[in-house]
Parts: sequence; structure tokens; C-alpha cells
Amino acid sequence: MSHNQTTNPASFPISLQQVKAWTRIDDAASDAELLGLIQAATNRAETIMNRPIIQREYTLTLDNLPQEICLQEVKAQSVTSITYLDMDGASQLLAADQYRVDLGGSYKRGRIVPDYGVSWPSVRSVSETVTVIYQAGFGADWNAVPADIQQAIAYLTGHYYDNRDIVGDKTESVPETAVQILESHKVYSL
Repeated sequence: MSHNQTTNPASFPISLQQVKAWTRIDDAASDAELLGLIQAATNRAETIMNRPIIQREYTLTLDNLPQEICLQEVKAQSVTSITYLDMDGASQLLAADQYRVDLGGSYKRGRIVPDYGVSWPSVRSVSETVTVIYQAGFGADWNAVPADIQQAIAYLTGHYYDNRDIVGDKTESVPETAVQILESHKVYSL
């Protein structure tokens, strides 16, 4: 089994204008630096929460078709496709009417099961014979991100901006307010 992010988010979870208002920076000279810091803050937030913020595509490969396919990310938005190698080694698309998708929820991973009265097809016995492509994250852009997560990213971005010349513990630390907000959205291993 392998699980990979196959597309990057289309936007940041907070706009540059929101960060500039938070940090009280009104010139355009710092825009490129702030965008880099927003990216760093977003990466840190996703690590703390153990979940994607902005929707992106994931590819899950499996060695067989288990009775239940568990998606690896919470906030699944949709399943794009399920393909498999049949017994002859030919790639086949599993028709959407052959399975049911439970997208999970804010703290529950999604799953895919055969539709009522349907059995999974036989698949070739080789590694990575099944490929599931799905989308996960709060939504396609920053408008779908909860306001408190945006606030935590603003805290982090401001912290990184204010401490950009310091090396050591201060830059590696995360403001406690941001940690508390992000941990309230944390997904624990299931």
C-alpha cells in the first residue's frame, strides 16, 4: 500500500491581504516573503492537525480490494476514480455504481465499500493492483477554511515574520494560542 499527495492546493488557507492586515504590513515590498511564510505556517498547521487544509488530490494504491477501502485523509470531498488490474493484467475502471462512498467527516476518515448486492471484481495478485484517486481538505479555497484555523495561521505567519532573523528555539516554537487552536482540529491516528 502507498498513499501520496498528487496535486498541490490551488490556494493558501488565508489570503495575503488577511495576513497583511494581521501583521500591519501595508507595503508590497514584503509580499513575496509573506507568501513564503504563509506556506511555512500552513505546513506547520497541517503537521500539528495531521490533516490537509486546502483540498488536494491523493492517490492510494492497494495490493488487493479489501472489503472496506479506508481513505487516509479526513475531510474527503469526493472519490475521482477506482482502477484495478483484472486477472489478465488489463487496467479496468470500477464503475461508480459498484461502490458506495462514506466521505467520513471532520474527524473521521472516509471509506469505500461495495454497493448493496455487489461483490468486488477479482484482481490480479500483484503489488499496487488497485488505485484510488480522491480529493480531501476543507474545500477548494480559503473561503472554506474555518476562521479559527485562519487565525492560527495568521498567528504563525506573524510569529515567523517577527522572528525571521533569529536562529534556534524561538523560531522553532509555535505561539501557544496557535497550538491550542490547531490542536482542537487535530486528527489522531485511527
